[in-house]
Amino acid sequence: MVIDATSEALEASAHDIQQWSDRRKGIGFDQLLVLESPLTVKHDLRMQIFNGDGGTATQCGNGCAAATVLANDIGLVKKDDVALDTLGGTVSCQRWDDVNPQVTVELPPPVLQPESVPFLTDIQGYQHQIELPSPINRCIHATVLSMGNPHAVIFVDNIKTIDLATLGRSLQQHSQFPESVNVEILQCIDRSHARLRICERGVGETLSCGSGACASMVAGRLLNRLDSKAKIETRGGSVYVEWKDPASPVRMSCQPQYVYQGSLLQN
Repeated sequence: MVIDATSEALEASAHDIQQWSDRRKGIGFDQLLVLESPLTVKHDLRMQIFNGDGGTATQCGNGCAAATVLANDIGLVKKDDVALDTLGGTVSCQRWDDVNPQVTVELPPPVLQPESVPFLTDIQGYQHQIELPSPINRCIHATVLSMGNPHAVIFVDNIKTIDLATLGRSLQQHSQFPESVNVEILQCIDRSHARLRICERGVGETLSCGSGACASMVAGRLLNRLDSKAKIETRGGSVYVEWKDPASPVRMSCQPQYVYQGSLLQN
C-alpha cells in the first residue's frame, strides 16, 4: 500500500498498521510505503517503509517501482527518472512505457561484509555455515549480504519441497542476525533463470520481494550459478535482474499493477 503524505503527515501507530495490513479485516498488504517531501535536493521523494507488523523496514525494491508509477500518475513528479530517499540508501528508478508502465529499479551495490549486514561471525566473506536449533537441528549454508536490508540466500534443488516457514523463522530468530533477516530459497534452473521463494522479516512468506530477487541474483553470481542477466521467477510473477560485479549497482525491472485506489480515514 502506498500513501501520499507529501501534503499532510501520516500519523499511524504500529497497531494501526497491523490492522490495515490484515487481509481479512483490513486493507491487506505486506509493506506500507509512505511518500513524503524530500529532505535534500538530490532526491525527488522520501519513502518510509513499514512491514505488516508495524515495524520499520529499510528497503523494498518492488515498493520503489510501485511508488515511482504512482508518483508519476498523481503528479508528485513529472519525469521518468526518480530518486527515492530510503533508510537503505538512495534508490534510482526509471519509468518507461506509459501504456503498460514498467520500472527499472537500481539498488546500491550489495554489502558483503558480515558486520555491516549485520551478521555476527568471526569469519569474513559472504558464504557462511549456520547451525540451526530444533526443530531443524542441522547446519545450513547461506550467502549473507545486505541490499540496504539483510538477506540470507540458500540454494536448494526444489523450492516447492522446503518448509520455508520453519526455516525462515529459525533464521530470523537466530542470534547471529541481531536485526533479523530476509530469507530466500533459490533454485537455479539454468544460468539465466531461477525460481525463488521469500520469507520477509516482520511479514512471513510473500509472493514477491524486489530486494530479495536482487540479493538472490547477487548470490547466484557470487557462486557462479547465474550469468549477469537473469529472470527471477517468484510466486507473484517474474522480474529481470542485472548485476555485473561487487562494485556495481543491482538493476531490477518489473511491471507494477494497480489493485485499487482509495482514501484512508483517520480518527
